[in-house]
Amino acid sequence: MNKFKYAFIALMAFSFASCGSDEKVKEAKVATTTDQKVELTNLINRLEGEMHRSMKIDNVIAGQALQAYSDFSKNYPNDSITPDYLFKAGEIATAIQQYPQALAYYQLITQKYPNYKLVQESLFLQAALLDNFLNDDAKAKVIYEQLIKAYPKSTYVNDAKAAINNLGKTDEQLIKEFQKKNGEK
Repeated sequence: MNKFKYAFIALMAFSFASCGSDEKVKEAKVATTTDQKVELTNLINRLEGEMHRSMKIDNVIAGQALQAYSDFSKNYPNDSITPDYLFKAGEIATAIQQYPQALAYYQLITQKYPNYKLVQESLFLQAALLDNFLNDDAKAKVIYEQLIKAYPKSTYVNDAKAAINNLGKTDEQLIKEFQKKNGEK
């Protein structure tokens, strides 16, 4: 009986020690996560600073910034700054002509952050990317129409309607229409 009693006491002591170490592990994970978030935010700030100081976009720095924004959004999707970082990532991806990647960032904003302050612009930019760079007029039209329907008072509505009217037209056709409208030959 004494053996069982000692085994029980040892088991209980181990249990209590484990609980304490579980708490320490949880605290360490929280501290590590906080440290990682701070490090990632500092990296983003440094890269943004480098991009702002430069007269032209450096593809290496831009690529590092895109990776940092992506890492932040994956690790901290509920952080209030995440949609801002995704929008910046879309802008940078567009600037370095990574159009499918830019489209993906804007789509992520409209899907996961429907109340974000730039959601209307994100929708418009999706359609514009599809229209102007990815040559998918059908999808562009759907998104332009979605913008018009969902946000009828948006500042982008007139541009979306004009873009729909111009879908599929060549530059020559657009120039001729512009000249005709302005009474030129």
